Amino acid sequence: MIATDGSKHSERASEVGIDMAKLFGAKVTALYVIDTSKEYASLGALETKESGSLIAGIKSNLQSQGEAATGMITEKAKLAGLTANSVILEGHPAEDILKFARDGKMDLIVVGGIGVSGLEKFLLGSVAEKVVRNSKVPVLVVRAD
Repeated sequence: MIATDGSKHSERASEVGIDMAKLFGAKVTALYVIDTSKEYASLGALETKESGSLIAGIKSNLQSQGEAATGMITEKAKLAGLTANSVILEGHPAEDILKFARDGKMDLIVVGGIGVSGLEKFLLGSVAEKVVRNSKVPVLVVRAD
């Protein structure tokens, strides 16, 4: 499973994840989690379906970002001759990455070292750090360089 947030770090991680999948003849699952814990979540439930509302616009934008990020990964994987699918969830990224990996019986989680938050914490992004600390599934953290 390649967890992505659409950042350059995730893009590099996807390249390494696809190379690993190719090496082992594995399937690729690209996962994007719409982060409902961010500051805009306080504006109201992201499930609001009011057309033209701020919340609906934010959700639509995040959904589009997720589709672009996972689509790029699945396209690259398929070009490499691999079976690939994408999943977009809503929730808390680290928690949902861990749950999806556990429930989906994933063999490996591949994540970028620093994501869109831009915050460095001991050279890992906060999501990557939480995943590494709490995963029962092996985790490969890929730096951009």
